[in-house]
Amino acid sequence: MNRPWLLPLLLFAAVFFVYLVSPMATPFDSRWTVHTALSLIHRHDADLNEYEPLLARDRFYAIECIQPGGARLYPVKQAGACAGGHLYHFYPAAVPILVSPLLAALETGLHLAQPFLAPIASKLPPGFRRSLLEGDLVAASMPAELILASIVVALAAVVVFLLARSLAGWRAAFFIALVFAFATPAWSTGSRALWMHGFSMLLLPAALWAMLRQRWAAAGALLALAFFCRPTNVVPLAFAALWALWQGRAQALRFAAGAVPVAAVFVAINFACYGSPLAPFFFVKRAGTASLGLHPRIGEALLGNLVSPSRGIFVFSPVFLFSLAGIWRWLRARETHLLGFYLAAVCTAHYLLMCGYEDWFGGHSYGPRYMSDLSSLLTLA
Repeated sequence: MNRPWLLPLLLFAAVFFVYLVSPMATPFDSRWTVHTALSLIHRHDADLNEYEPLLARDRFYAIECIQPGGARLYPVKQAGACAGGHLYHFYPAAVPILVSPLLAALETGLHLAQPFLAPIASKLPPGFRRSLLEGDLVAASMPAELILASIVVALAAVVVFLLARSLAGWRAAFFIALVFAFATPAWSTGSRALWMHGFSMLLLPAALWAMLRQRWAAAGALLALAFFCRPTNVVPLAFAALWALWQGRAQALRFAAGAVPVAAVFVAINFACYGSPLAPFFFVKRAGTASLGLHPRIGEALLGNLVSPSRGIFVFSPVFLFSLAGIWRWLRARETHLLGFYLAAVCTAHYLLMCGYEDWFGGHSYGPRYMSDLSSLLTLA
């Protein structure tokens, strides 16, 4: 093609538009992501103390308190329980950190457009749409999440296209990107709110693209970032490190050189907030919430994550059945056996990890949310 940038741009625009006009949004666990990002933008910290009345209204859902002496209180049950301490969103700070530039751009754009938007907003009844047009992103956190999540997953579709194009022709790559965008949890989960899963869908194929192009430092940085967005991404991080080590000492050192600075930044942030290298969400055993282990329902989880009518990944995205054949084909071919091993190992280990989680079904959700992080990798297979 004479304009190689045109097709990815059109793909992004089409996917983003469909996501944006889709009516369903699911800002549940992610409900304080926009607030945390706004706190980072305007107050340069990640705590939510300035929003305590809003937190109290929602009964401090997904809020933890780090008390003045460093002790952690979770769950927070009432206003005033965190006197002198810091209130934080329970979920990883990497997500609001990454969306902060996008949110700042959205906020600035809405502010500059007020001469045009304010008359339109005045004709609307009070609600999310009016608040958004007025530039009040606190009151309009739900549509703000929808906009930002749609951008993230539309970018993931472009990365899937670019990676698939390096393995096949552009027509096949475009089809694969559309399958990812509209026949997987990318649409139903990743784009509906600022969950952690959307960033897994974006960062994992980007890292794989870097690995296949022998850019190990970039792969290390991307996978370290993916881990701090969602701790289950320790699985692709670990297997990528083994792949780099298999390639040679120089590649392993480059991988580490990319991963270590990213990890150092987030470790420093965690020490500043929690006094430990990892946030409480990242620990296997966690007080007040579900943990990993050989729980009594693991047999149910092993089947449910695959074929449950409400959670099974092969029920909601049967196209992934073809992915199993694709991984097997890559394993058998000498030129792609490392890629096949990586995909097989990551998908299997992630599946077993999710089955070992007590809350394997993903709470009050519908669809394979906990398996959705693999959507881009499975589509590529």
